[in-house]
Amino acid sequence: MKGKITPKNLLGKNNTKKEKITLDNLITKVSTNTVADAIKNTLHKKGVIEGVKPLNNKDIVMGKVVTVKTSSDDWGTSIKAIYGADKNDILLIQCDNDEYAIWGEMASQAAKKHGLKATIIIGASRDTNEILNLNYPVYSKSIRPNSGFPKNEGIINERLIIDDMVVCSNDIVVADVNGVVIIPSNKVDIVLEEVNNIITFENQSIKKLLESDDSLVDILNI
Repeated sequence: MKGKITPKNLLGKNNTKKEKITLDNLITKVSTNTVADAIKNTLHKKGVIEGVKPLNNKDIVMGKVVTVKTSSDDWGTSIKAIYGADKNDILLIQCDNDEYAIWGEMASQAAKKHGLKATIIIGASRDTNEILNLNYPVYSKSIRPNSGFPKNEGIINERLIIDDMVVCSNDIVVADVNGVVIIPSNKVDIVLEEVNNIITFENQSIKKLLESDDSLVDILNI
């Protein structure tokens, strides 16, 4: 096959039946792997926040982000950000490094009480066992025992530059054991359309692989 292989052009005219996936049912139907593939195919970006993983591998979250930027020795900004967010929001905190933990048990207690869905930290967290016992989803790049100070010198609700992405408050984050993916708020529809294409294509491909003598090479037309 000439040109780029994507679920959309491989499905062609056979793309007649779709299991409709929306934001409401996204995390019950697909993983971040599918969302990342959809972003790659449509936006030509990774859409992935590198190196950030859940404290609890069973946690799966999706929602609107509230952006936070701070130095790793300033946990005060993280606390302030909790009360600048609305119920069901997800804090996305970008630190300049992970030399200090900017999130722990008390922050998680406060965030859970305030109704937040999760906290995602491009930096370090601590109090791992205590957070796990709270059943509040926290994702971080590393874990450290040491923390900084309540400086409150960071910024909230400003755009973040993360690798090849510009992330703003109200963008959509999807996070699970595989990692963290960002969908720009103005690209949700096109990404969801491609997610549906991918799922239809994968279901058809697996069915054909199991029920025919075709190899995966033949099915994917590689």
